[in-house]
Amino acid sequence: MAPLRSTILGMKTTTISTKEIRNDLEGFLKKLKNGETIQVMYRSKPLVTLAAKDGVDAYLSEDAGSQAAAKRNVSFVKSLPDRPTVLDPNKSFKELYNESQSQ
Repeated sequence: MAPLRSTILGMKTTTISTKEIRNDLEGFLKKLKNGETIQVMYRSKPLVTLAAKDGVDAYLSEDAGSQAAAKRNVSFVKSLPDRPTVLDPNKSFKELYNESQSQ
């Protein structure tokens, strides 16, 4: 199935399925890198709309891997809101798995 093209919020958007992403991840990433906005569909319903950030490539930035980049990442993570722990750290993986299957 060929990707559909539409307009969402004034942006040209390509609509693709999660299966198409699995089958051609490299092509999907190239589209994003080329500035396309992509709406991802899962089971015929919109899942997410993605767009690459203008002019930013985290892996190719001049200071990638440097101490400054690491500090930036740490400060970003610290700025995220605290979330309560959902899993009991005193239980084994097997117990947690069995719990999740019974819910």
